[in-house]
Amino acid sequence: MIRKIAVVLALTLGAGACTKDFEEININPTAPSEVPLDYLLAQAQLQISGSAGDPGYKVWRGNFIYSGTIVQQLASVDDYYAGDKYTYNADNSGAYFADSYVNSVKSLADIISQASEDPADVNILSMARILKVLQMHIITDLYGDVPYSEAGKGFISQIYKPKYDPQQAIYMDMLKELDEAGAALNASAYVPTAADFVYKGDVSKWKKAANSLMLRLAMRMQKADPAAAQTWAKKAIDGGLMASNDDTFKFIHTEGSTASRNPNSYNLGIGRGLIKGDNFQWSKTLIDMMKARKDPRISIISQLANGDKTVANQKGLPNGLDKSSGPNGLVTKTGDGNIKNYSRPTDLMYDDDDPNILLTFAETKFLTAEAIERGWATAGTAKDAYEAGQKAAVTQLAAFDATAGVVSAADAQAYVTANPYPVAGTLANKLTQIHSEMFILTASTFNHYEGWSNWRRTGIPALTPTNYPGNLTGGVIPRRLIFPISELAVNEANYKEGVARMGKDDFLTRVWWDK
Repeated sequence: MIRKIAVVLALTLGAGACTKDFEEININPTAPSEVPLDYLLAQAQLQISGSAGDPGYKVWRGNFIYSGTIVQQLASVDDYYAGDKYTYNADNSGAYFADSYVNSVKSLADIISQASEDPADVNILSMARILKVLQMHIITDLYGDVPYSEAGKGFISQIYKPKYDPQQAIYMDMLKELDEAGAALNASAYVPTAADFVYKGDVSKWKKAANSLMLRLAMRMQKADPAAAQTWAKKAIDGGLMASNDDTFKFIHTEGSTASRNPNSYNLGIGRGLIKGDNFQWSKTLIDMMKARKDPRISIISQLANGDKTVANQKGLPNGLDKSSGPNGLVTKTGDGNIKNYSRPTDLMYDDDDPNILLTFAETKFLTAEAIERGWATAGTAKDAYEAGQKAAVTQLAAFDATAGVVSAADAQAYVTANPYPVAGTLANKLTQIHSEMFILTASTFNHYEGWSNWRRTGIPALTPTNYPGNLTGGVIPRRLIFPISELAVNEANYKEGVARMGKDDFLTRVWWDK
């Protein structure tokens, strides 16, 4: 069914170029009579995931070139992959922003506008509102103050130069949207089952996803607005969170057309071939941490260039190196000039039909554990939530491969035993355990946006910055990405107002919640 919808999308969106009827040309192309809301919803989900229309343009640049390498989950010796070198590479830093607004953000604005007109479309409307929050929070976390309230409304309201909203205001509205959209979901109303690539129309799972995303945003505000963070965290937990790995929010993809396949498969495998081309390796930070914790995921996510998955042979690449034999060269710094001796993601992590995971049950358990320790939640114990998160995190890779991705219950329990929760420890001890798990969790699902954002809030794990020649931060780990150059040309006044409010459009300016 997913493949069929992708084909129908392509045919529907391309049909206008073939008609000779002037009247048809001037019909609103986003109206349900031309493109049913179901198809727009399907398209928007694929655009958020990064596969519809472009084979992972924003994912490749925003997630891999920058986020993953900045936070030292990935590493590269190629200076094109600039994140762990803190350098500006063409406009790759602005790619996630530029691609999202003209695709997913616009599509979601269209859906919300149209679905608001008919109460029968309440579930499509609610799903679109939740999807908009999922998309916009990634954008604002990467860049800071961004177009939000007026974004995507060029056709709807003739707003072609949207204002930049303060991130605090964006967060408050996103939380409101999750609260209202989750409450409005109605299993008795029409459900777009075939167009839903996440939960296949399961309204109860969408409700839990809305609350779980609410918890993520609430905890993100922990330093910037502790009172609001506590209020929203409690509301999220009381409302009902994800209850198992079956509730994990993931875009389901299929083999076949560019529109429906997992974007990571194109970027890392069959298209750009970044893994086989030795462009990316797992970082030394990540592999050393996983080995120290006796993590059963190592042999699932990591292999050498020759396919060797033996845990003892896995070796993470130090960050901030290049291919030269100079001061920052691979040979000089590591004594091993052969990049093929360093670990990289396994093939099963980027098949065409792999899911793109953006919010997990495991994350909700780790954040619940933190909320309990902060006194923001009272249901259960932090230890129980933490251990449930551990087990969920190491077993969820079965979503990538039902055979090779499986971790047994015994191995999952052994992992919990090897990495116990410090019940008698300080809050700092407990947060270190919780967010070390979050670091590995986000790396092992290629959710490097969240890995970097969570690190910026918590500072866990402790990372050693690189100091690559010519870097733009003075050897300080970046705190945000730089806007695309095009904003100066197409939205100059609003861009300048937003930047002035934040400070500077550089890698070191902190977003609102990053205290």
